[in-house]
Amino acid sequence: MSKVFIEQALGRAGITDSKIIFAFDPSSNPYEFKRPDERLKEKVKIHSRAQHLLSVLEGAVAGIKLGWPAMFALGPDRLEEIISPFKGSYFFICDSKMADIGYTNRLVAKQIFELGFDALIIHAAIGARQGIDEVVDLAEKMGRGVLGLCAMSHPGAAEHLNKHFDTLLGIAASAGVDGFILPATYPELITRTRSICPSSIIASPGVGAQGAPVGSAISAGADFEIIGRTISRAQSPAEKAREIKEAMKKWV
Repeated sequence: MSKVFIEQALGRAGITDSKIIFAFDPSSNPYEFKRPDERLKEKVKIHSRAQHLLSVLEGAVAGIKLGWPAMFALGPDRLEEIISPFKGSYFFICDSKMADIGYTNRLVAKQIFELGFDALIIHAAIGARQGIDEVVDLAEKMGRGVLGLCAMSHPGAAEHLNKHFDTLLGIAASAGVDGFILPATYPELITRTRSICPSSIIASPGVGAQGAPVGSAISAGADFEIIGRTISRAQSPAEKAREIKEAMKKWV
């Protein structure tokens, strides 16, 4: 467990008075464009959109989550260009959902951290030994964070993954992760985790577009709610983020 990331995340929440992690996903796929000039134009458009959103959301949002859609659409170099100017305004989480052997995970994690990400997400299902522990060890040496994914918010997660929640939580905790990704659509899992791991970070997706009300995960014990489309598709993303920020305060 890296106290550096926990202190950074909670500190940024205190400075911004916000419990929002904004999830940025591009609204288009540049690889649908076959002509190189059109593809490049779309990548530049996505890059500009991301920079604009991060600019207008300063002060209303504590953290930023970037996942595979952004990684593929922009590439590592452009992601680094997006992250670098805003390091003082947000903490950055890579939604890598790692699920490989420890050796490979460690190689990828090092690149992720060197791009400027402060934490990454890893599947607890791969196990602790020579799995999660390799990434946790690297993160501790680099002063970064690791968040264990122990459940998911979509309906299909109930078919297998979420049935093994207690086991997965135990695996991730034993590996020394800094916190957990837990779905707002299953608030009982958040409450259970908070009682078992009181000092860990809990961040919850599933708010807004996936059905969980704003503030419900916070009420259940989460530190942050991960919100994407509700903010990015709003007529004024900044106003929507501030509106959500104020609404969350009723649940604290």
